[in-house]
Amino acid sequence: MPGGMSERAARLRPLPRLSLDLAAAAFLLTAFAYWWLGNLAHELFGTTFFLVLVRHVANNRAWWGAVRRGRYDARRTASLVLTLLLAVAMAVLLATSLAISRTVFAALPLPDAFSLREAHWFAAYWVVALVGLHLGLNWPKVSRLLKRVTGLSLAARGWRVAGMVLAAGIAVLGVGSGSALGLWPRLAFRYSLVMWDFNAALLPFFGHWLAVVGLFAVAGHMAMRLVEVAGAAAARRE
Repeated sequence: MPGGMSERAARLRPLPRLSLDLAAAAFLLTAFAYWWLGNLAHELFGTTFFLVLVRHVANNRAWWGAVRRGRYDARRTASLVLTLLLAVAMAVLLATSLAISRTVFAALPLPDAFSLREAHWFAAYWVVALVGLHLGLNWPKVSRLLKRVTGLSLAARGWRVAGMVLAAGIAVLGVGSGSALGLWPRLAFRYSLVMWDFNAALLPFFGHWLAVVGLFAVAGHMAMRLVEVAGAAAARRE
């Protein structure tokens, strides 16, 4: 019994970290439902997202401590560049959140200009895209954590085939969902006339955002796999 309990505890050890990351994603996507939540709830969800993000960074402090050590291959280089881009987008999102706050941080003596609101909107859209890419790039790590928690080997042939089919479906849905949300012009820092009608539907809104995150995750994962395969082929030719 003690051995079984310790084995079970070791298997479930990654669960809090996975739950924390899922919570951060949930708070981020929920904050996009501004016209359904109202400003106060939007700011509370956004504030909670950043608090959870601080914990996420703390959980990965070993990664930050090792940035200047060791050899950089294609995956590690891409991970560093993407993480820095995500950090910049998050910093812009946080700074503009404080500046345009009307409730939670309204007492702060910060400027509130329309240009800051624009920066806040566009940074938020890019944060979602970069989070998806970050997930895809780190999918091998996520897969290992899921294997420890569930006991299932996602690298087995059956799981790989199912994963490829699922990834293709998510990518197709993600492209359509980006159009339904008016995301593509906004990622190009342009306005879109597409506005979601929260009086007509709510759950599909979050489903579309999940599909968008999935699309970028699939794109990040596949791009990294192609780079690694091309690098291995080049190494064999030398």
